[in-house]
Amino acid sequence: MDYVKQKWTSKEQKELRNVLQEMAEEQYRLFHQKIVKGERQIIGVRMPTLKKIAKEIVKGNYMDFIKTSIPVYHEEVVLLGIVIGTSTMEYTDFLMEMNDFIKKIDSWAICDTFCTNIKKQVQNNKQAFWNHITLYLRSKNNWIIRVGLIIMLSYYLEEEYIEKVFKRCETVKNEFYYVKMAQAWLIATTWVKFPKKTEQYFKKSALDKWIWNKAIQKACESTRVEEEYKIYLKTLKK
Repeated sequence: MDYVKQKWTSKEQKELRNVLQEMAEEQYRLFHQKIVKGERQIIGVRMPTLKKIAKEIVKGNYMDFIKTSIPVYHEEVVLLGIVIGTSTMEYTDFLMEMNDFIKKIDSWAICDTFCTNIKKQVQNNKQAFWNHITLYLRSKNNWIIRVGLIIMLSYYLEEEYIEKVFKRCETVKNEFYYVKMAQAWLIATTWVKFPKKTEQYFKKSALDKWIWNKAIQKACESTRVEEEYKIYLKTLKK
């Protein structure tokens, strides 16, 4: 199938679904199904393959692809997200498409894949995007909250933003497992990039006990956190 198209209709979308189903690997599908635990059925197509297809789609009329896409399977949602994230659309158009797309997220895998494929849009609009993701952190949709957290983890662990990241992370009060895991993962990663600042943050932090302990656990498991900090961290468990 030629993925570089100037026109996408329901016919081409159906053809693409058939192609994806032909690429399915049963063992991979079963494995992926166990760890993803989303609501949608998984076909069993590997990520490198989906990225290759997305790369071709964005060479053509990607907006047509986006508008005609009605994803049913996990891979179809992932593919749509990568196309939106890696396309060259204007920032305002991107925000519109992103705000629509994130409502389709039903698993950590779709969430995190999308967030790690919007690098150019974030880098080209760093401050504007920082202001925008506040809306995600205040959402009533658990997966959209995770989107905001993973975006901070992926793109805002920098000198200019680190103190603001601590503050924003702590303001999220949510009992959904994948939100709390994202918070813990985020704070654990700050121990890698800003150990001194994170140490100071921990002295005044009001993080939830579970998130606090999980962040310490993840930091101690990391090969990128210095041993001296791991020893110190183990004394902080609640």
